[in-house]
Amino acid sequence: MPQARHVLHTSGEDIHIAAWPQVKEMNLVASRHYAFEGRCFVIACGAIMHARDLPAELEPAGELRGNPDAVVLSGGSVIIGPDGAILAGPVYDVETILTAEIDLARIPEEQLTLDVTGHYARPDVFGPTGQR
Repeated sequence: MPQARHVLHTSGEDIHIAAWPQVKEMNLVASRHYAFEGRCFVIACGAIMHARDLPAELEPAGELRGNPDAVVLSGGSVIIGPDGAILAGPVYDVETILTAEIDLARIPEEQLTLDVTGHYARPDVFGPTGQR
């Protein structure tokens, strides 16, 4: 969703919360890209869910049936810096409190190498619909 990302980037967000059902490989890639492109910190949150947590009216799939401890969602929470580097996590299959040192002064430093809302934005060329 490039336009939604751009609006959030231009708002000057320092910390973006990415809430995913679980942070699979491509969700991690998307979250790292978001941090790198927006030059912000990203906290990607993934849920942990076991078969026993499913609603009673929902029929569990094959391997989940009869195994209440089977993992349905495995978490994967991670904290990412404004350069796309992983600062903490990802953590799978266990509930924990994930922490990392976040220095907001890194954001303007990182914007020196890429600032999509600064001189790269070119509002004189690109409008919200891609037209001049």
